[in-house]
Amino acid sequence: MAPDSLRARLYPDAVPARVFLTHTRPETLLGVLQPLNTGTGTAALGYTNHGGTLSTGGLLFVNRATWAHCVEQAARVLRIDRSEFLTHEELAALDGKASPGGIVVEV
Repeated sequence: MAPDSLRARLYPDAVPARVFLTHTRPETLLGVLQPLNTGTGTAALGYTNHGGTLSTGGLLFVNRATWAHCVEQAARVLRIDRSEFLTHEELAALDGKASPGGIVVEV
């Protein structure tokens, strides 16, 4: 609901890559922020209704909303291989091939 001039300063058309992180469902956020959605250049991360963990880091991981997931999505919207930003161990954790404990989330 911001004026077009403010929106253009905060989210210029020349920078179509956008990653939003929310404490709610990402689909809802994208609906509210639809004017800022650039299609494949936009990603939203947040609560995806996955539980089964008693730690904050674990909850963020199962909902794919850790710092590493944000970096991964930033790489995707920038069309840069995620391995440019994440280590082999971090990628293995994100891909479910290694425990995220001590790599992506604190143990």
